[in-house]
Amino acid sequence: MSKRKILFFCSETYPPHYEFLEKVFNFHLPCYGYDTVWMMPASEALGIQMHTWQGRPAILIPKLRGESPITLFSAYYRHLRNIRKAFDLMMKAHGPFDLLQVRDDPAMAAWAHLAATRANIPWVYQISHLKEEEFISYARMGIYGPRSKNIMQGLAGLLLRNFLLGCAQAVFPISERMKNTLARYGIRRNKMVPVEEGADTSLLPDKFYKKAKQIRQRLGIRDEPVIIYVGTMNRFRRLEILLESFRIVLARHPGALLLMVGEGRTPDDLAWLKRRSKDIGIFNNVVFTRHVSKQEVRVYIKAADIGVSPVPASYVYMSSSPIKVLEYLALETPVVGTDIPDQKFVIDNSRGGICVGWDAGQLSEGINKLLELTREQRKLIGRKGRVWVSKNRDFSVLAQKVADTYDRLILAVGR
Repeated sequence: MSKRKILFFCSETYPPHYEFLEKVFNFHLPCYGYDTVWMMPASEALGIQMHTWQGRPAILIPKLRGESPITLFSAYYRHLRNIRKAFDLMMKAHGPFDLLQVRDDPAMAAWAHLAATRANIPWVYQISHLKEEEFISYARMGIYGPRSKNIMQGLAGLLLRNFLLGCAQAVFPISERMKNTLARYGIRRNKMVPVEEGADTSLLPDKFYKKAKQIRQRLGIRDEPVIIYVGTMNRFRRLEILLESFRIVLARHPGALLLMVGEGRTPDDLAWLKRRSKDIGIFNNVVFTRHVSKQEVRVYIKAADIGVSPVPASYVYMSSSPIKVLEYLALETPVVGTDIPDQKFVIDNSRGGICVGWDAGQLSEGINKLLELTREQRKLIGRKGRVWVSKNRDFSVLAQKVADTYDRLILAVGR
């Protein structure tokens, strides 16, 4: 029996670094009878290009940005035109499709809705982040571009996104909290299926032990405790709270090291955090690695004693599903995370760490509690976390949830 075809309109820039997309859609979904072909923007694409991603057909469109209200409208129009042209090319090369899937981009969602209606096929809108609300927050904070541009992009995107969410046959919010948020916008609860972030628990933690030991040796670490943060370091995440909490930790554990793995939205984000760490006197105990590959991230996590996931309790982040806490637990690294709903649910149910409030004092207290345990005790906590993630948030579990929804939608239209 031939597999059903999904055209995925993806907002992530080629090649996407989200393992969720790779594992759920390219690796696991074929086991349920679905093949995915991709449309996504590429920073270096001058025109529309046929390509592949991990052996799957992909079509790349130029990534367009508007830096002012006027250029924003121009970029949006050209983006819509490129989506239409790319869709026509994919239909000729790989169509017809049984279902269309969109991730985040309202312009892609607009075309998917039109194309799905014409073809009498279902389409699904996945929301991984309240991006439009975040642009409005940027305007309020006066960061990342002109306020007028961020306000316009946020409000226009919000109106279009919410209208199209009402048109989709199914919606994949990234968390139960986001489902509640979208319901307040008027989206029907019975068509929303939360598809949270996940992790790959097929990789055994001991696989990374040797290289992790090498990293500790390279950094001159013997028995000193290592705390790791993995993720984006933009100003919106307010990571000065983490630096301040680590300053408090150093009073009790003066040899501790904080590994900051990742980059900011702009180069100034990282520079600002470095200046902040110097200002509060902890710079010599903090290592900024910048961007590292996915495999290297796992090695760094395995080299650490504790993983931290401080997420601000903002309107945007309260609906998120943090990746880092799952990645830590998948490698048996116990965690200290702040109490946004999905993260609290993971930590409380897995018993893989400590959940605290968004406060430097509480965060440092949670870190100190884990550091005062023996390594064997911390390892036991990490193992509990890994078992829970394997049963509840492994990519294979999420793929089953996606496939079940696809089956139901396709059956409803009689295909």
